[in-house]
This record gives sequence, C-alpha cells and structure tokens, in this order.
Amino acid sequence: MRTFAAAAILVALGPVAASAADLAYKARPVAVDPGFNWSGFYIGVNGGYAWNQASDVAVSGSRLITASQPLVVPFAVGDLRPQGYLVGGQAGWNYQFGMGLVGVEADFDFADIKASRDVDLPVGAPGVRTSASEKINFFGTLRGRLGAIVSQRLLLFVTGGLAYANIKDNANVSEFFNQAVLGRQFIASASDLRYGWTLGAGAEWAVARNWSVKGEYLYYDLGHRTIAGPQTNPIGSDFGTYSFSTRGNIVKAGLNYKFDAAAPAAARD
Repeated sequence: MRTFAAAAILVALGPVAASAADLAYKARPVAVDPGFNWSGFYIGVNGGYAWNQASDVAVSGSRLITASQPLVVPFAVGDLRPQGYLVGGQAGWNYQFGMGLVGVEADFDFADIKASRDVDLPVGAPGVRTSASEKINFFGTLRGRLGAIVSQRLLLFVTGGLAYANIKDNANVSEFFNQAVLGRQFIASASDLRYGWTLGAGAEWAVARNWSVKGEYLYYDLGHRTIAGPQTNPIGSDFGTYSFSTRGNIVKAGLNYKFDAAAPAAARD
C-alpha cells in the first residue's frame, strides 16, 4: 500500500518537476556581447608611405655665386620631393569615458624616404650642374589622441603632437662637370635629428577582444635648414648656401594588441 501511494505521488508531481526544470533551463542567462573596452595600454606594428610636398632648394652664397655667374648658376633646384616607405611600431594608452576617448601614442619607424634633383645650365651647352638630395632614415612621433566611439567597436580620432626624424641633406654647385677639367665645387652636407610637429586623423576598428586595426593620415612639418659648402678646386674663400624645407604627408595602417585592465579586487574574490 505504501509503495502504491509513493508511486501515485511521483506520478502527480512529475509534470510539476518537469515544468520546474523547463523554467530553470529557460531562465539561464543569454550571453551578450559587451562590446570593446578601449581603455588600457596597447602595443602594435605599422607600415605606410610618405611623400614630401614639392619644394625648391634655394641656392645662394658669396659674390662668386650670386653676382659673378648670374646667368650660369641656377638659384633654385626645383621640385625636390622625397618619398618612400616606412615600417615600425607604436605603443600607447587610452582612457574611455562614455562614448569619448583620450589617449597618448608614441611611434617609431625605419624609413627610406628620399629624392635627388639636378639642374644643368646653360640649357644648350651646360657647364654648371647644381644638385640637391634629401633622405629621411627614421621618423617618429609623440602624439595625443582625442576620439569618438561611434559604435562599440569603431573609433574615430584626431591626433597631433611632436614629430622628429633623422634627415640628411646634400647639395653642390659643380663647374665644368661635363668636361675633363676639374672645376670649382661648393659641396655641402648635413645629417642630424630634426624636430617639428604633426597633425592628423584616423579610424580604428576592434576586430576581437584584444585586437584592433587602424588607418591614419598625418601631415608633418620639420622646418627649414640652410647648409653651406666652401669652395674647392682650388680651395678659396667663396661658398655656396642651400636652403631645404621638409614637410609632407604620411598614410599608415597598423595592428594593435590591447592589454586587459586589471580587475577590481571585489571582482577577483
């Protein structure tokens, strides 16, 4: 009799237990994509292309250059436009507040940005060649970033700050360059680290929890420099001066890895 009563109770409670189990199954939380948290430190790699704005290298100097040969020696080497590739890395830090972002980024790139130009005068039977060249061996920046998160994973930003590069400038006025006679030359060269500023804008897309890709454009201005070359063949007191201007554009793409921020103590307990 007791066995019959227990069985009856189980049969009666069976639908209730099944319903409870079904409710428990339906009550399980559904995973929701939390989006991408942009706050934290990151490192990455980048590569791109740079091209200087066309500029003339002004040529001047002592009286021999400016007055004695005004119809022979050119006073500008026109359209010097260094261009080439760069590749390197970056590191930075972001802080997200609501749909806004502030941050700082430093990058450094090895570069092969260069160009050279020659001007021969007179045009019909040239006897004097004026040449100029410029090369950028590496390029770096230290910039602030201000952004807007237009979706959970898309960041648009503007950026600006310090730019620096190692720049080598060369120039020369060479007489009788196309003849066997070794003529006077006014050779000048300088290679050093130069500083300036940069401004730009870009976009960054979070492709995974810790990974993002970006593209950006930068305009840079590294100022002006004048170098002088003394007379040789024979050595004399005359000299030539050459004024360079270095400013241009960079487009870059990059890949970033963001480190997860440390969880609060309460969340770890």
